[in-house]
Amino acid sequence: MADLSWKQTLSISLLTAAITLGGTTYQQAHQDQRADKVSFLDGAQTTAQETSRLMDNGYNALAKLLKGMDQKGWEDFSKGPLDEYMEFRRGWRQQLIAEHFKLSRYFGKDMANELINIDEIDIRPTDNRSSSKPCSRPAKYQHSDIEKLAAEIECHARFMTVKQDAVNGRLDAQQTDELVEALNSKMDLMNETKNLLRKYDKASVSYLRKLDTRLTTLGVSTVTAL
Repeated sequence: MADLSWKQTLSISLLTAAITLGGTTYQQAHQDQRADKVSFLDGAQTTAQETSRLMDNGYNALAKLLKGMDQKGWEDFSKGPLDEYMEFRRGWRQQLIAEHFKLSRYFGKDMANELINIDEIDIRPTDNRSSSKPCSRPAKYQHSDIEKLAAEIECHARFMTVKQDAVNGRLDAQQTDELVEALNSKMDLMNETKNLLRKYDKASVSYLRKLDTRLTTLGVSTVTAL
């Protein structure tokens, strides 16, 4: 009888220990899962902030580039504002590529491709001076992203200085009719270039709104701007 009581006590103790261990394991797993989710959300929030900053830096550099092309011919432009922008662009582009992989992890590849599509990373504007749209992309690559839009604006800035050279040449030669034509051509391109910069700004805002929506879906209330 005493022996049976001892066995019952041992069984109850083992059962209690098993239940306690099971509960502790479940609680730990739940805590780990919760910690992983918090870590993921923090990473997503940080990535959204980084992306916002990168797009803002790109806009500021492009605005400075367009300001620097004012009344400049190709030679002065290429040795000054363009050279400075290209140095910025090399580092900026590498940052965009790194950000692509972060965005793909947290927000999906579709969102990452709207910043920079690494499958089309070497696609540049046509750069054809004889074309009516010299900075357009090849027909098969009409899907736009932030990086492609920046490249298109840069291309327009280059051609603006070529147009300025044409204006200067007509002035020197006192070719009145040709001068008016050159001025009109330059003005049209200038308006188009400024419109592209506005398009970049609007595209950036639209993109951040999409990120904000996806963050909300993930469980973050809003994107915190830096």
